[in-house]
Amino acid sequence: MTDEVKPGRKREAVRKCPICGRESWRIAYGMMTSDAWAEHPKTEFAGCCVIVEERISPATGKVETGVPEWACQNPECQHRWW
Repeated sequence: MTDEVKPGRKREAVRKCPICGRESWRIAYGMMTSDAWAEHPKTEFAGCCVIVEERISPATGKVETGVPEWACQNPECQHRWW
């Protein structure tokens, strides 16, 4: 992966999972064309169904609700967070 950003296109977003440390990808919601899938191979396409999830905040220990923006790609972890 290169750090160069082509005009009109964002760099693929990849983060480390806060639970297992493996690669995590941004989640995209909505209907995506096959061209979008090809352009963004490191994006998890979740379709049109947006589901609000609960989690315990690691910072405060309180229950929070939100829509996941990131998904761990480790099949044993699959942690999702916002």
